[in-house]
Amino acid sequence: MLYFILTLCLIGIALGVITIRSRQQRDILQSRFNQIIGLRQLIHLLRFHRRQSHQALKSTPLITQNLSESIAIKTLTQSLINQAETTNKPMYRILNKQLDTILNEWPKYSVQRNQSTHGKAIRHVLYLIDDTLTQSLIDSEKEAIFKDYQGTWPLMLNAIDSLSRFRYAIENYKMGSDVMARELGLHGQILKRRMAQLHLPDDPAVPPLIIDKLFCQYENIDLNRHDKERVKHELYQFSLEASDTLFHLFDLVLAHIGHELSIKLPELAVREENKVVQMIARY
Repeated sequence: MLYFILTLCLIGIALGVITIRSRQQRDILQSRFNQIIGLRQLIHLLRFHRRQSHQALKSTPLITQNLSESIAIKTLTQSLINQAETTNKPMYRILNKQLDTILNEWPKYSVQRNQSTHGKAIRHVLYLIDDTLTQSLIDSEKEAIFKDYQGTWPLMLNAIDSLSRFRYAIENYKMGSDVMARELGLHGQILKRRMAQLHLPDDPAVPPLIIDKLFCQYENIDLNRHDKERVKHELYQFSLEASDTLFHLFDLVLAHIGHELSIKLPELAVREENKVVQMIARY
């Protein structure tokens, strides 16, 4: 009888330890995904700040006052630093310093430099997301999900890199230059091909209709129009649509992973401007 009672006690203790460890692992996983979502919100704010500062730099006279979303960026970044795991804090502090420079110095930038510095900051945030997500998937021992993500991640980075090169070609485009037109077209084709290679969790690739509809907008732009600024404006608007599509696809990947891990995530797939307005109002 005593042996039976001791056995039950040991079983109860073992089950208790397993339950506690499982709950702790779940809490850590949820905390990391909360960090990932915070980083994703930061990307939304940085992309919005890039658009607003781009418009300001294009304006005559130059608009130099601080943009309203700067406060939200600073507040959110500090919150992410406070919540980051100790080993990751140095990378967050480097990001914070980088963002402070952008928020204070952007009125002195050229349009190209403004695009590139924002792009570098966004990539820094993406790498922080990748580090946190990779660590979470390894700890949760979800091999299949990890392989899916590892296949999508480099394709996403390649597409973002192609978009940056396309935007650089836009700013360098000269009317009547066949060389410039060919270079722009080449970067457009590379961007289209890389976006078509993106894999979604439940599909072999992005539906061709999405890509075709997007690039139909590009093909309808008259590069030979005499109004140079109008051409550049239309090309830049197309690049914004391409950027929105890329990050929407990335949101779908994050949402899929969160669902597979039974993690509670907020709605990610919303219009860019609505999300930014909500975050600015929050701060």
